[in-house]
Formats: sequence, C-alpha cells, structure tokens
Amino acid sequence: MMIERKPWHWIEWMLFIVYTLWIGLGMAYLFFKPDIFGDIPFFTMLGLLLASYSVPLIFWRPGYTNKPGFAAAVLVTSGFMQFYLVVKLNQDTSLILIPTLLVGFLSNRKLLPFTGVLFVLLFPLMMGILIRDNHFVSFLERLVDFAMLFGIGVALQRMLASNKQLQKVLDENATLYELIREQNKVLEQYASQIEHITLLEERNRLAVELHDTVGHTYTSVIMGMDAVSYLMEAAPDKAKEKLDVLRDVTRSGLDEIRRSIHQISPNEDDETVSQRLSRLAREFGTHTGTRVVFRTQGVEANVPKQTRLTLVRCLQESLTNAKRHGMAQSIQISLLFEPHQLLLEVQDDGKGNEGLHRGFGLRGMEERLSALQGTLQIDSREDEGTTVICKVPLAAGPLPAG
Repeated sequence: MMIERKPWHWIEWMLFIVYTLWIGLGMAYLFFKPDIFGDIPFFTMLGLLLASYSVPLIFWRPGYTNKPGFAAAVLVTSGFMQFYLVVKLNQDTSLILIPTLLVGFLSNRKLLPFTGVLFVLLFPLMMGILIRDNHFVSFLERLVDFAMLFGIGVALQRMLASNKQLQKVLDENATLYELIREQNKVLEQYASQIEHITLLEERNRLAVELHDTVGHTYTSVIMGMDAVSYLMEAAPDKAKEKLDVLRDVTRSGLDEIRRSIHQISPNEDDETVSQRLSRLAREFGTHTGTRVVFRTQGVEANVPKQTRLTLVRCLQESLTNAKRHGMAQSIQISLLFEPHQLLLEVQDDGKGNEGLHRGFGLRGMEERLSALQGTLQIDSREDEGTTVICKVPLAAGPLPAG
C-alpha cells in the first residue's frame, strides 16, 4: 500500500528521532560553525534545512504515511540542498544520508527500483561529476555509504513487516485461545447437561424395567398364591406342588430384577424373539392358570437386541394388565413378521374399559416403542376385552437357515 493510516511502531518513532537529530545537528553547525557552509547566506541555509526537514513530514507523520510523496519530497528538498552545497562548496557533504535511510525504510516493492536508482546510484554519480579533482575511490566510498544507509532502511522495513506479521499471528492465536476456552466452557456445560439428562433417562428406564418385571412376576405369584390358598384344604399335595412352582417363579423374577439393575437383558442371547415371547407366555399361563395361546406368522427375521427386549417388556405389561385389571381367562398372542415391520398383538377376553387410562406401565411401553420408531395401539371395549398392538420397524433380513 502506498498510503497508510495507522499508529506508528517503535521503529518508526526511533527513525523519527534520528531524523530530528539529523536536522538538529545541521542547525548546530549553522549557528556555531557557520564557516563550514562557506559563503552561503545564513538565512538561505536555514531555509534549506527547515524545508528539508518539514516538507517530507507532510507525507510521513504519526498516523499517516504517503510513501511516494515522502520520497518525492526528500528528492526535491534534501536532494536540491545536496546539489546546492556540492556546487557551492565543491566538496562532499553527508546531509542527505539520513533522508536516504528513511527513503529506504519507506520504499515498498513497487518503489524500490526507482528510489534505489535515484538515491544509491544517481546521487554518488552526481557528486562525482560536480566535484573537481574527484577520483574513483571517492565515488566508491559514496556509493557504499548511500547503499549501506538505503539498505539499512530497507532491512528495518522488512523487520517491521515481520514484527507486524508476528504480532498479527499472536493476536489471532490469543483470539483463538479465548474462543477455544469459551467453547470448552460451553462443552463442559453441555457435557454436564447431557450427563444429567442421561441420568434422568436411565432412572426412568430402570423404573420402567422394574415396573414391568416386578409387576409381571408378582401378578403371577399373587394369582398362584390365591390358588394355593384354595388348595391347602382341598388338595394339600397340589398346594405344596404349587408352592414349589411359585418359589421358582419368585426366584426367576428376582434374577430378572437383578439383571435389569445391572443393565443386562433378561432374555438369553441364543433365543430368538419368538422363542423368548413364547416361553414368557407359557410361563405366565402356567403360573396364573390363564389359557394363553401364542402364534407366530411370517418368516422370522433377525431382531436387534433392543427391539427384542422392548417386545418382551411390552408382552409382560400386556399380560399383567390383562390379568390384574381385566380379569382375563384367555389371551391370544400373535407375533407377525412382515417385510418391513414386526407386529405383536395381545388380545384378551377380560372386562375391557372404553375410558382406558394410560398409566405408568402403558406410558413406558409407548416410550420404548417410540425410541425404536414404533407405535402402540390399544383397543378396549366394555365387556369385550382389550387388544394391544405393538408395531416396530424391521430392517433385518431373515434368520440364516439351520
């Protein structure tokens, strides 16, 4: 950029001090050793010095830099003063060396070819031509002086550019660090919220698990105990046999509760979903004295573990409700495998209830099925029984043969 508007760096302030000291030294010579300028009038020399100092500052001052303007101003003022002194004194002068340093500092890539030729080559060449009795060694000395001062200015400019680039990177890193720290705080808060939500969901899941398992088990036990109470006087041997069965049911229910607490599926891994549901229906019928018929339709498919557990819990809740609330004597269970979904239908001959209220157990069934993109449908009519239909999407293929 040729024109810049920004605060000065410490390097620029340092060069400004050097530039001011340069003109101050020229003024000191003018006031205390005026003979060094020969017969040049005092006020002429004073004007040249002030113009050489002040005019370039129009283009280079704190908060504003016009690089081509500064180079042109130095060329017109300091350049003319240098030419005038050489002609008048017929000797070498170094008054333009400090301005040459500043021109080098303010020269960018576009200006360097022009300023380099003017201040590094033409001024030494001009002095070599104008000064009488000049020799080649003197020309080389001037060339080295101008090239060195101009080169120092260019080097300072490159150093300043590198420093600014480094500062920009540091600022970006600091901003990025603050952003990362803020994001880390957000993530920590999010993780805390997720942990809290997960804990609540897990508590709810365990509550539903225990409700389904305990309700199913104790419904079977209570029904069996009612039968034992009746058989104790009429058939003591059968009552004892029934108690043994109830003991096994209670132990089995306790095992399921423990497995639920430890988040282990109660069904056996080597059982298919139809085998697990069929066994559950058969045990319920045996323990409660209820006629339970289980049918499977379609080609049995691979069922994910979570889907299998959900269907087990839905069947447990449906059987428990049918016996506890509906006083059902007969229950028909159908497991239907369709190409893209699995249907579990539980139909009982209980009392039924058209104004059926969906309590904790039924809401738990809905939540389980909803988590699998499934649905729950309940049709209950007074004195006509209740039908529960659970639908779950099915993407798995059929079970392998054998």
